[in-house]
Amino acid sequence: MKKIRGQKILCLGCGPNLYDDIQFFGNIPKEIVGIDINKNNINFLKKSTHPNILKSKRVLENKKIKVKLIVGDILKLKREFINQFDTVYAIGVVGMFRENKLKKLLNLIYLYLNPSGLFLDVDWTECQLSDEKYKERQNFEWYSKDGPTIKKIGKLIVQTNFKIAKHLVYNVPNKKEYLWGKIYGFLAKK
Repeated sequence: MKKIRGQKILCLGCGPNLYDDIQFFGNIPKEIVGIDINKNNINFLKKSTHPNILKSKRVLENKKIKVKLIVGDILKLKREFINQFDTVYAIGVVGMFRENKLKKLLNLIYLYLNPSGLFLDVDWTECQLSDEKYKERQNFEWYSKDGPTIKKIGKLIVQTNFKIAKHLVYNVPNKKEYLWGKIYGFLAKK
């Protein structure tokens, strides 16, 4: 997260953690846009009175950071996003898509970045979920065991014309407790 830089940042599939993410950025942007298909996540970010959320909002206000929250499908082109962002990042999002949708998403990310932009993907694999939990996530397309491997995701990132600047894989020692076997990240440059 320290590699996130620039004046305008886009978080794809921001979930309810967008305000938590900001505290780990390498520098403070002027604007951050969070988009999530789940309106409950966006409503939570807008209306939560949790002390940590309120504290994060005060920090953003004090630093005059503009926050825009959008309910929307990250697989649909947003023309207003083209060449607008210094960094696009996704946490726990990219690895949930099957290859054909992942290719589409990577192409959109590439379009959204300015010419020297960065893309950060942090994800997990080697599912340890119970059959019931896995089925639930698969029904909502939150995760698929049919998705690309870490190596294949790297190849798809490169095929989208990104240059991988950094790639890490962490083997989770307590897989059954964490419910995933590996956490991985790609930092790529346009």
